[in-house]
Amino acid sequence: MAYAEKVYKVKNGKQTKQYTWRARYKLPDGTLGSQPGFPTRKTAEDWGNQQEAAMAAGTWVDPKKAQTPFGEWVEIWKTANKPRPGTATKRRYLLDGLLLPEFEFTPLVEVNNVFTVKAWAARAAKPAGTHDPVTVGHARSLLSAILTGAEDAGYIVANKLYGRKIAVSGDRAGDEEEVWAQPDEAYRIFERLPGVHGLMVVADCYLGLRWGELAGLHRDNCLLKRTDKVDGRTFVRHVVRIDPKVGALHEDEFELDDEGLAAWHAAEDARLAECREKGWKANRRRTPKARVELYLGEPKNRYSAREVDMPPFLVKMLGAHIEAWPHEHPFTTPNGDWWRRGNFGRTLKPAAGGRSAIPRKRGFAGREAWGPVLPGFTMRGARHTHDTWMKEDRVDRALRFLTMGWVPKDIEGTYEHVTPEMRKHRLDQLEARWVRGKKA
Repeated sequence: MAYAEKVYKVKNGKQTKQYTWRARYKLPDGTLGSQPGFPTRKTAEDWGNQQEAAMAAGTWVDPKKAQTPFGEWVEIWKTANKPRPGTATKRRYLLDGLLLPEFEFTPLVEVNNVFTVKAWAARAAKPAGTHDPVTVGHARSLLSAILTGAEDAGYIVANKLYGRKIAVSGDRAGDEEEVWAQPDEAYRIFERLPGVHGLMVVADCYLGLRWGELAGLHRDNCLLKRTDKVDGRTFVRHVVRIDPKVGALHEDEFELDDEGLAAWHAAEDARLAECREKGWKANRRRTPKARVELYLGEPKNRYSAREVDMPPFLVKMLGAHIEAWPHEHPFTTPNGDWWRRGNFGRTLKPAAGGRSAIPRKRGFAGREAWGPVLPGFTMRGARHTHDTWMKEDRVDRALRFLTMGWVPKDIEGTYEHVTPEMRKHRLDQLEARWVRGKKA
């Protein structure tokens, strides 16, 4: 049973008559633990008894662990969490730019306080601070994940940020709805874009793939034939397959090591030397901290490795494209290079949002003006488009989740299954949408 003992205050090296109480309690290994600073014997004893009761219930957290500095715990947490390079880069930015400058030397027990985090978020976000409110929101989410790790490891009793909405003035993350297209709008955008560009927009609207899944698709995973039975008759469908190992194109930042920095400086020296030889004026560029790499890797989760049925019109369009396309991946640039998300976005933006005319002049044929079709439409919006269409066409939830590569998190998702009739219904509805879009 816990007990309390007096702790006399010392002033100028001499013991005074003033004192506080220290709780003494038995630790799991049989030794005595202590916690000073209580004003009365009873509060010290009660606190000690609470610790022993928590040990008996298996819920005890060592107060010394709760005093671990946040920065020290982050290093421990990172060893147990190895995300993709792109995610690691984002986490590093949020830690170095927002969380560690504020909380690095603060004990976990003090960081795990809703009021403390609210006050920090208000200071950090614009207009009071220097960071965009959306970025501060991402940092809040990362902080909560780190504290959940501390809870799991027994450093704190519970993550008090879990499930709490901490609003920041100007934080509009998620407020703006993604722009999605009607069939006629998708067709008008398609008509404005040449070759592979337009086909990519149509394919994404009618398949609902993530950007990386579409851009990384291999020709060997296209137009695969599958046979089912519907009402006793043969039902043939064609699919695209998202490979579980290399089914998605990733665009991630990697921190430059010494070897990478040396290679960058060598390339920059060569560039400057070439400019001098040609008589061009050139300044040395700022040394980068990271490099961006495009590579094929695993899709987002195990449910993302899937097959997506293609409507008949798209089977014909993609088949003709692949037959004439000289590259292994159908949705690269015309030169066969990987698309960067931003580069394709700059191509799509005027087709959806409109552009001004440029008159004809010597050496330039000019261009016509485009009125707006769907300002703000993106390839992410194409994925939103497909799910919206399926919802409107009453496609069964099981097939919607399978098509989109979503994780079924409830009991219904565990027990429901996709049937050939569901697949045929979805394909019939998509084919009808394509016909309506062309006629509009």
